[in-house]
Amino acid sequence: MQQAADVHASLTSCVALDTLYSLLADADFTKEQELLDAEIEYVNPSGAIEPGIRRGIAGFTSAVEKTFEAWEHWRAEPQRIEAAGDHVAAVVRYRARGRGSGIEIEGTESSLWTLRDGKVIRYEWFHGPDDAFDAVPRL
Repeated sequence: MQQAADVHASLTSCVALDTLYSLLADADFTKEQELLDAEIEYVNPSGAIEPGIRRGIAGFTSAVEKTFEAWEHWRAEPQRIEAAGDHVAAVVRYRARGRGSGIEIEGTESSLWTLRDGKVIRYEWFHGPDDAFDAVPRL
């Protein structure tokens, strides 16, 4: 029975993550907060423009809004999602257009989400498409 419960929890986590990416694509910051733990951590990698950890819903929302300040259009679509326990790793294809320059970019990155009781408690993104999967060896 425990294995069935683990599979159900993993599927629920994957669906929640897909929903969260849809909300972020629409810049719907009010609905996304229902999926976030009050103490969520948003982790930028060391190579990011603003590396480090932001904490709480305000920190998460601020980090996401900062992305939209620089880009007129930013869309991230999950290409692959795998769950193991409380962790969900995703390969994400992104497309963006610079707000001032109009330059369009696209690429692939990965993210690692940690959930507890159906809410995201940690979000960490990586430059490489396999880095999030490497961060959780059991995926």
